[in-house]
Amino acid sequence: MDLKEAIRSSYLAQGLSDAQLASLFALAEWQSFKAGDEILHQFDDSHDLMILATGAANVITLIGETIGVIKPGMPMGEVSLLDSKLRSGTVVAREACDVVVFSADPLMKLLLTSPDLAATFFLNISRVLCARLRSANQYLDVLMALEESEAGSSNS
Repeated sequence: MDLKEAIRSSYLAQGLSDAQLASLFALAEWQSFKAGDEILHQFDDSHDLMILATGAANVITLIGETIGVIKPGMPMGEVSLLDSKLRSGTVVAREACDVVVFSADPLMKLLLTSPDLAATFFLNISRVLCARLRSANQYLDVLMALEESEAGSSNS
């Protein structure tokens, strides 16, 4: 897969015109990671946005527990891009991965000067964040149900 195809097939590119995609292509860089390499580190102060092009990566907690999987087409780093705060999670390559990287400053400049591109791009990011929030809520529901079940069985 090449850089342009990786962007074109990503969640963030849905609904973008060829001209808008060309603007993104001009900003993108390609990086490769080996299995076990850290792609993003929690609390890092970088704000670059990434799209997984090939391979798979795990989102892990501070204690090393996997809480999510990043698959091709999925973005990483969108939270830090949006709020300019430290990274909210760590992402580790599960296998060899290729990643499309958008440096934060040039990407934000493009979005600020291209309102139509920005509207679609941010709508796509919003959809990704909503899907992740729903998944996190389901995960919490399961944990709470397990906790209640364990509490009930220990009171018997």
